[in-house]
Amino acid sequence: MINNIIFLDIDGVLNSDKYFDSIDNKECMNLVDRLMLDIDMSKVKLLLEVINKTNAKVVITSSWRRMKLYPYIKERLISMGLPVVGETPFIEGRRGEEIKSYLLENRVSNYCIIDDEVFKDYKELEDYLVVTDFYEDGLTIDHAKGVVKKLIKKEEM
Repeated sequence: MINNIIFLDIDGVLNSDKYFDSIDNKECMNLVDRLMLDIDMSKVKLLLEVINKTNAKVVITSSWRRMKLYPYIKERLISMGLPVVGETPFIEGRRGEEIKSYLLENRVSNYCIIDDEVFKDYKELEDYLVVTDFYEDGLTIDHAKGVVKKLIKKEEM
């Protein structure tokens, strides 16, 4: 059984509109390097702090998991220290159902969802949700504290 899972969206969590405005989109040698520029390393570091405090594993819910290059992106995320253990199945526009499906298929005792979008089918999952903002800063220190609080609070129950 996995004690703590973070269901992770990427756009709006590990990047933001402000971040995209701040980066210099230089051409890279390959597409994976180019895509990795879309991830704000300061957000990865913040997420790693959460992971270190909670011993959480990561399950990707982001649409990035449907890209042809996703296996390479996943390798990069893991090499950065993110303990990516899987992905949710894809159900068009129904991320809550994707998460519920993952939970049914896997033994997970505790989890938190980090997403910048609140899907209609998140209703039953709202107590586990930390909502970030794509148009602001994505994952912030306050969001990170919220994730830690949810994972530790649920773990102690």
